[in-house]
Amino acid sequence: MGAPIMIPEIWYLVFQFLATRNDLRNVCSVCRLFDAIATPLLYRSLIFRDPHIDGSHWSKLPDDEDVETQDEADNLSFGLLCRLLDDNNDILRGFVHEIVFDKMNNMRTVDRVWRKLQPPNDALATLVSKLPNLEAIVFQNKLPITDRFVNALLSHKKSPKLHLLGEDGRTRVNIKMPFVQKLHTSVDAQAEAPRDRPETHRSGVRVWEPQRLALHELFNAFPNLEELSVSINWLRGGCVLGGPPSPTRILELVLSEEATFPPLKSLSLSGYPFQGDELALWRDRFPWDRLHSLSLGVQLPPSTPRLLELATGKVVNLKEFQITSYDRLSSSAELDAFLCSFDTLESLTAKGAVPSLSSVVHQSNLKHICLHTIEEPDRERETLDVEQLKDLNQHCPKLTTLEIDLDPNGTWPDDIVSVIATSFKNLRRFSIHVGLGIARAKDYHSMEQEFARVLTKSKAQDFAKRFFELRGPSVLEMITLKTGENLRWFPQWPPEYASAEEECTNIFEIYSPLEDNHETRLNELESDYARLIRILDENSMAYHNSMNRSSADSKPQRLSRFPRVLKTPAFPL
Repeated sequence: MGAPIMIPEIWYLVFQFLATRNDLRNVCSVCRLFDAIATPLLYRSLIFRDPHIDGSHWSKLPDDEDVETQDEADNLSFGLLCRLLDDNNDILRGFVHEIVFDKMNNMRTVDRVWRKLQPPNDALATLVSKLPNLEAIVFQNKLPITDRFVNALLSHKKSPKLHLLGEDGRTRVNIKMPFVQKLHTSVDAQAEAPRDRPETHRSGVRVWEPQRLALHELFNAFPNLEELSVSINWLRGGCVLGGPPSPTRILELVLSEEATFPPLKSLSLSGYPFQGDELALWRDRFPWDRLHSLSLGVQLPPSTPRLLELATGKVVNLKEFQITSYDRLSSSAELDAFLCSFDTLESLTAKGAVPSLSSVVHQSNLKHICLHTIEEPDRERETLDVEQLKDLNQHCPKLTTLEIDLDPNGTWPDDIVSVIATSFKNLRRFSIHVGLGIARAKDYHSMEQEFARVLTKSKAQDFAKRFFELRGPSVLEMITLKTGENLRWFPQWPPEYASAEEECTNIFEIYSPLEDNHETRLNELESDYARLIRILDENSMAYHNSMNRSSADSKPQRLSRFPRVLKTPAFPL
């Protein structure tokens, strides 16, 4: 089959807009011309991820090739890596600009990756030295950083950046790494040490060590850091509370007179406690004027208002601000003062901790707003009324996405629907968190039935019909109606209203009519709770089917942990 007549440069531009890597891979199979054009795009960003076949379970694969050594077994999951290490593929190496180690949930896969990247293999260090155009490496998991790997990055002519997005409080900090640009670390302040204190992880591959967080150590090791995300979990739940003290150590930030903060442009803090004289360092020496993005939460320590207070008047170019909390703030005064001290925001997300509308409308450049208050059983939540929505429309004319709360109490409030539909002319996406009326629910035994009736398919259709009748033709692409709450945490059993709320979560996406006389299009999405129940049912069914097949099959079959080696592997992954 020949390619349609078109010059290669045009095809190259077309292929850049293909949605998925599978699309690119399929294009490579069409003809030699397409293969030559699409292959550089396909290899530009390499993604290593979990195999489709779960290696942690025994599978019946009678056609597998025999594997005699552990190295051979490991190589089955690293076909692409081995291909690039082969000097016969020198041309392919020149196409690679980025390497991504995707999030790996299969611990067996993680162990194989560690074994491959640690000495004596040190495969990634070898690969870096062989990729002349490499610009970035992304670790979504905690992976080893060896001396050879560090030296390979330091000596590379393109000075590639390293993004550490899956750190866990065990980051290597005993050597300077100026190439690290992004760091995301999550620390469990309640973590327990293994009972037998093994010197190595149970896999025998990774060394066990307690978690530790000392920001000054990170700043010293990564002097050019531009993005920092720190998440500390202080929550402990279960039937038995207490226990031995955690080995996790979280140290106060200490900077010498010569030391400085890195040139951070993005900062995210959740549960980080400002200890001792630390707040003075953040007030006087942190580069607030460089900051473009600031995120606080989900766990907000008591010192959060102090942080907002000291940042007030110092941020001058902040584009994105997010504050999220399981609990509402006792007062929004510090948050309001912070938002009123500058006017450069383009995106504001406030969930659980919500500022006053007067401070929101001060930000006239906003393109995205999310204001969400958590429903509570002891009080009605406050939602925007008609006049507040009009103020929002008047003072924030650039809005393209808007997420707000609405408590219909049995029927859609026509005045609210009308003002939204006839305002916000630049809106492309609109989302409503529909309240279940938890504060009004008195009979716990009937809550599930009551909550299930709040947002149904027919009610979503009624909303869509009325909304688009009032709005007419516009740039609006999608409306989302949803119930349920993700920002809840209970140390032990959740109360009945929370369980009923989770089971009755509904999500509907509504798309504008294609033509004036067409019906609105509605799509019901699967909630996280429904997805979990479905997966559990599917796994249970698969297990029973597997057991039944095993009982019925009298012919013994060879069991293998590894996927079979394809004679002609799919291109390229």
